[in-house]
Amino acid sequence: MQQDRVEATAAPIPTAPRAWRWIPHSILAVCLLATALGTALIWRSAELRDRLTFLHATDIELRTVEDQFRTYTALLRGGAGLFAADGDTVTLAQFRAYVQRIEFQALYPGFLGIGFTPAVPASDRERFAAKAAALGVPDFRVRPPTDNPVLSPVLFAEPPNPRNQAAIGYDVMSDPVRRDMVERARDTGLPAASARIQLVQEIDANKQAGFLVAMPVYAGGAVPADLDERRRRYLGFVFGAFRADDLFNSIVAAEAEEDAAYAIYDGAPGAATLLHRSARTPHSVPGRLTREATLELGGRTWTVQFEQRLSPRRASALPEIGLVCGGGLLATALLAFAAFRQRRTQDEIRRLNASLEARVEERTRDLREAAESLRQAGEDRARMEEVLRQSQKMEAVGQLTGGLAHDFNNLLAGISGSLELIETRIGQGRSKDVAKYIAAAQGASKRAAALTHRLLAFSRRQTLAPKAVDANRLVDGMLDLIQRTVGPGIDLRHRGADDLWPALVDPSQLENALLNLCINARDAMPDGGRIVIETENRWIDRAQAEAQDMPEGQYLALCVSDTGTGMPPEVVARAFDPFFTTKPMGEGTGLGLSMIYGFAKQSGGQVRIRSVVGAGTTVCLTLPRHRGEAEVGGLDAERRPPAQAGAGETVLIVDDEPTVRMLVTDVLNDLGYTAVEAADGAGGLRVLQSDARVDLLVTDVGLPGGMNGRQMADAARVTRPDLKVLFITGFAEAALFGDGRLEPGMAVLTKPFAVDALAARIREMIAP
Repeated sequence: MQQDRVEATAAPIPTAPRAWRWIPHSILAVCLLATALGTALIWRSAELRDRLTFLHATDIELRTVEDQFRTYTALLRGGAGLFAADGDTVTLAQFRAYVQRIEFQALYPGFLGIGFTPAVPASDRERFAAKAAALGVPDFRVRPPTDNPVLSPVLFAEPPNPRNQAAIGYDVMSDPVRRDMVERARDTGLPAASARIQLVQEIDANKQAGFLVAMPVYAGGAVPADLDERRRRYLGFVFGAFRADDLFNSIVAAEAEEDAAYAIYDGAPGAATLLHRSARTPHSVPGRLTREATLELGGRTWTVQFEQRLSPRRASALPEIGLVCGGGLLATALLAFAAFRQRRTQDEIRRLNASLEARVEERTRDLREAAESLRQAGEDRARMEEVLRQSQKMEAVGQLTGGLAHDFNNLLAGISGSLELIETRIGQGRSKDVAKYIAAAQGASKRAAALTHRLLAFSRRQTLAPKAVDANRLVDGMLDLIQRTVGPGIDLRHRGADDLWPALVDPSQLENALLNLCINARDAMPDGGRIVIETENRWIDRAQAEAQDMPEGQYLALCVSDTGTGMPPEVVARAFDPFFTTKPMGEGTGLGLSMIYGFAKQSGGQVRIRSVVGAGTTVCLTLPRHRGEAEVGGLDAERRPPAQAGAGETVLIVDDEPTVRMLVTDVLNDLGYTAVEAADGAGGLRVLQSDARVDLLVTDVGLPGGMNGRQMADAARVTRPDLKVLFITGFAEAALFGDGRLEPGMAVLTKPFAVDALAARIREMIAP
């Protein structure tokens, strides 16, 4: 029987839209473009990092040279003071003792020698040799012979090594370059540097370029006002001799030289003006960046040329570039393969659509894709909400920084403007107008310090000075100030508990917190109302402690209640959040309650809010009980007139900021103390471990060189157990407060500080 044959033919593949067939190619092109863009960005960021590193290194080297020059001129000015005080009676032994006392070679690297050169009329050439012998310099001879009417022979040169001894008797005025330096110093009264020279001290084959710095000495010490008087009272000059290579190799950090090689020229760059060129390091290669800068030092213009160095210490960007490029190409290949595979799958699906079963499968797949789309939409919504929250946070940060920038710019404008007008009025001889500008500048400085303290309180990094405080007595003392602040429309009342426990807190910070709470209460009552300040003793049990996030125990509570508008629960929940405020733009930064919260937590307590809309608000500050007796307020030591120093009393100042050291030194000099300075912990410890008398150590906490101020003080107390220490700091470093309290004989003073407060604290600690 003949069987029927049925030939099955495959359904034709529907033609895909032309645009779809280009999707894999588009994906491939986009991924390649993204890979190229990412590689270029990494490359660009590496170049930017190298540029910033180079500029940072050059700035460090320039600042180092300038700072060292100021330090050395200050040292010469001290030597000039010695000769200005005793004139021509200073002996070699006295000058040598002075040089040894300042630890010349240990503290001032790169200094070849320091000496004194008097001004001697040419007619006294022979008689001056006998005078030099009487001062302790035997066999003195002025050289070389010249026709100058005034001679300047080197009389003293310390330390007494062969190089410096070779300069004794040399007439500095015999050389035109050196004579120019001397005349500039004599006529200006300022330190003057010489041009590039070869020092007389270069007596061996290892010769280097060098220069001199002269500090003029005048009879009476002070610099005369006019030129003729300066020339008449000119006695000579104290000089410093420097070998350029030794100097710059010792003061410029090696790490900076790894990133930027430099060459220093006296004037325009050239072989004849080259002072020093940094050595080539074997592991660094030259870069393509260069820079040229000038330094005005001692009346001379130095040109500094920098060249970039690429050291292996800096991480190379090649691994990052390789990772981005290789990873991008791999991801591109995978995505391209997936895209082409997806297109082939779509072709197969279109073939199945020719039958009913294929259409059902297609419908199911569509449902799955719809579910995936809904899930993706949910994730997109979550991401958008996170972006919105971040935007709101950044808006709050922008509001804060904008307000702070506005406040600081106003304060800086007041300070700088007042200083400029002071300079102008002094130049015009109108000194009677100076007082109000000084008052304006000081007021702006104090407001800037107060703003900084508020920010530190918010971040819980403020320096606290806790004392045993009677809160009732503190509130009674502030009632008049609070009443004047909130105005006559507010009824202010105080209800103090009997037998109130004392608290160990910073009284000034507690006063600020109370005043801020009363101001907030006033703002919540625009039509007037009542503020009640209450105090009470509280026992916080375990359940309450866990609910309020604080240890259980005995506390005292300081509460401020008002009859104002109150706050809804959602506002109460966010009241302590940083930057959160319900006030209009420009009327608050949202830091007030955050600062109070930070102060309470830093003091070991807590703060909580109870509020009902339309019925008022109560804010309670809870502080731990102090077991001792409350301190009775007396005369503030910082407001007593500072007494003068006793005979020989010495204070050691250790701070890496030259301006702070100068300020503290001037205060000590005004009080009659002997001031000794050190720029880091190692230098200060050398003084403390010597036999020198030190009645008080004044030190910053954060110091360079691997040893902070607290570590230096602890090390010094091993051999000086009764050493008194005053820490001056900008914020509460963890290194200062190891267990939250200072040892006996130690105190802390927060920067910035008033000069009279510093003087009073120093006198109080030395003679309590």
